[in-house]
Amino acid sequence: MNQYVISTGTVTYAIKGRDLLKRKGYPAKVVRNSSSAGCGYGIVFSGDKNDAERLLRAAGVKIIDIKEQ
Repeated sequence: MNQYVISTGTVTYAIKGRDLLKRKGYPAKVVRNSSSAGCGYGIVFSGDKNDAERLLRAAGVKIIDIKEQ
């Protein structure tokens, strides 16, 4: 299964997104990014990228970037 890193706008969005994905059955955790984009925090998860992105955007989580890991 593919693993993805979603860069978020704030650590608050990362936590909110992680909690939402976990409730929907995705294994997810908050990580510190070395990327200069955003706040430096993101969500690492495994599963369906398109479904996860749809869930997060519908919940108002600001997504800056999604990369396959």
